Amino acid sequence: MSDTIIVTLELSLKPEVVEGFCQQIPATLEGTRTFPGFVSIAIRRNADDPNRVIFIEEWESRAAYNAYVAFRTEQGMMDQMAAMLTAPPETQFWDTKVA
Repeated sequence: MSDTIIVTLELSLKPEVVEGFCQQIPATLEGTRTFPGFVSIAIRRNADDPNRVIFIEEWESRAAYNAYVAFRTEQGMMDQMAAMLTAPPETQFWDTKVA
């Protein structure tokens, strides 16, 4: 089996939506956890800037992650999320396992 991929997604949320966003995440994750290729996810709020949230996701492959993003885009979730942001999301891929 090949190594998995880590994806980080950093969001800067509008102050008026951050609490509601954080409250709805557990329900949203139910669909994420059953998506093919999903391994794990952790979501954290920044202690110094509580309007910033980071998703730390592990997927079997970049293709699996891209399929998930396409699924959420088709559902309209990405447009809904974009309306809550103060800046474009920052996505990074961590492909190479060092240790």
